[in-house]
Amino acid sequence: MEPPHLFEVNDGFADAEGNPVDTMPSTTMRVTFEATDSGSRLVVLSTFASVEALEQLLAMGMLEGLTAAMGQLDDVLASVQGDATN
Repeated sequence: MEPPHLFEVNDGFADAEGNPVDTMPSTTMRVTFEATDSGSRLVVLSTFASVEALEQLLAMGMLEGLTAAMGQLDDVLASVQGDATN
């Protein structure tokens, strides 16, 4: 972590007790926040162990899930900003 500029996480699967499932692929996600002339930019870079791991995660719906999550960012930010003004 380098607050408030970036953080990095390993994103993978876990069992019901929260233990990592090593037989499933994972990704390393580096999230950075960059200043722009009109505000900020969020950049997410995902790194995979192999092309096969990427293909498996894509087949499992990773792209659709990520697209849905990113599509909610404006609403999340608006609610956080609303909380800060109350």
